[in-house]
Amino acid sequence: MAIELVSYANLKSLLDLEDAAITDYPALNVLRDSVTSAFEAYTGRLFESTSRSETIYIGASATTMLKLEAIPISSITSLTVTVSETTETYTDHDDYEITAYGLKLLSSVSNCTIAITYTGGISTVPDNLARAALIQTAYEFQGKDQIGSDSVTTEGGTISRPALGLLKETKRLLDQNMHPLRW
Repeated sequence: MAIELVSYANLKSLLDLEDAAITDYPALNVLRDSVTSAFEAYTGRLFESTSRSETIYIGASATTMLKLEAIPISSITSLTVTVSETTETYTDHDDYEITAYGLKLLSSVSNCTIAITYTGGISTVPDNLARAALIQTAYEFQGKDQIGSDSVTTEGGTISRPALGLLKETKRLLDQNMHPLRW
């Protein structure tokens, strides 16, 4: 199950919804998940804490930095480096360090393929991320009938709508959760 950045209880309270479950509001359920995806794309990281496997290709430039998408890293299950059909398994912290951006290898590598299985992501949603999700999801839900419209005409007149995207306040709150190598 995907991580829940904003609870239905908070959305229900803010939007004055009456039904007991988010599934009673199909659009809201879809928007909540799409907001999570938009946040992950904006921040350059994956939020859900789960086991993942990644393959990283390193070119001619030597590096010790391995950027992993799901941070913070909880554990490393396996790490192998393959150079010209020779595979070496890194088994303990004598070969790497867990960092804020992923892993730092204690020796530089180049022209290789790295296969890593790890557990990473957040286990508790920070307050600023929950607030950003609440604001963005509520905003998109309230304007769901006008998605993609430049302006909306009602009995009271016409209003202009900003282009669909993350709100300025949402971005400000998300900036604190950027992947360290995203900048």
